[in-house]
Amino acid sequence: MIFLLARTTQASYAVLAACTISHFINHVFTGALSPFLEVIQSELGISYTLIGIIASAAVVAMTTAHLLVGYLGDKGYRDAFISISIIGAAFATLLTSFAQEFVFLTIFQIFMGIGASGYHPSSFPALAEKFPNSDRAKATGIQAMGGLVGMAITPFLGVTLLIFLGSWQGSLQVLAILGFVLFIPTLFLMRRSSSESKDMKVVVESEGPEGWTRNFWLVIVLMGLRGMAFRCTSLLMPLYLVVTYGASTVSAGILTAIMLTAGLFGEVVSSILSDKLHNRVAFLVVSTGFATPALLLLNFALEPIMLILILVIIGFFFYLGVPANTALQTEISPRRKRGLAFGIIFSIGSIPGAVSPIIFGYIGDLYGLAASILFLVVTTFLATIVALFLKEEKLQKGVVQIAMPGEAILHQ
Repeated sequence: MIFLLARTTQASYAVLAACTISHFINHVFTGALSPFLEVIQSELGISYTLIGIIASAAVVAMTTAHLLVGYLGDKGYRDAFISISIIGAAFATLLTSFAQEFVFLTIFQIFMGIGASGYHPSSFPALAEKFPNSDRAKATGIQAMGGLVGMAITPFLGVTLLIFLGSWQGSLQVLAILGFVLFIPTLFLMRRSSSESKDMKVVVESEGPEGWTRNFWLVIVLMGLRGMAFRCTSLLMPLYLVVTYGASTVSAGILTAIMLTAGLFGEVVSSILSDKLHNRVAFLVVSTGFATPALLLLNFALEPIMLILILVIIGFFFYLGVPANTALQTEISPRRKRGLAFGIIFSIGSIPGAVSPIIFGYIGDLYGLAASILFLVVTTFLATIVALFLKEEKLQKGVVQIAMPGEAILHQ
């Protein structure tokens, strides 16, 4: 019995490692153009609105495809999607590097979103099946950290490559190659997990409601509101810092990386404490509750030291809510329809975030980027209000059932 549980644990951590790698490169690709948006805007002579369309194209396409991916994941394609999402996004990023016009940049970013769409609706149900409630926030938090590390290094890595290679196109080509390389260990890890599962049957009757609950629909609304600030700050912060604070492209990339690195520390804290206290809602309230006034302060012409401090506060507190949010999503999703549930969360729930860079850019064209920041302040404030209406899920223990082929199920 102990031997079987050890093998199951190895398979669980193989999936977690694969998800972490896949999430890392997913965010590298979805944010790959972010450090170069000001350069692209100057080269093409386009408005903030069109820049917002380019930044949103991949996310909109990815969001649109999530519902189908979640449905197919429940049909048995979940493991394949986790690794395939890397190679698809890498190929589309390579195509983007050859685009010279607004139309082709947008089209290839749409391809990138479709290629990357296999990850989110597949990874969370996969982790929920492998990890019990007591380790849920840590598991989802670790894979979330993979994504945040990808987001954090992309601005710095992008501008570094720009300095050495002299063009944003060359930088994208290097990032695409990185994706092709990371596809190999991810595929190996997912196959290892599958091969270990062939020798045994592991059924986890995990916690979760039988149907759709009030908490689930509130989380959809919360996802949309949090997603607006998430997408705009991660994708457009370099542009905002260049235009508003006169930072160079390199400095803006470094400052954005500092903000996202602070978010990484926030996720570490939340991953540990949220599981230990088994409290998700409080972290969500505190997250946007503190991020909201910090975002507002960006419009007050801050001195360099204060600007860095405010960016650190924004990053730490906003991402403090991520592990708690993802853990809560797994706990309120119908236990037999988790793939579909996460398809809904990352499609319907992600639409506001997907289009928010366009809204941010349009407001900036009409009223200036200070008004765009006010737009984010309103969305994070509303997210805090919605989080207050969530109810904490009661801790329920799952039942682990293990059997060799042809044998009766053994109960743990």
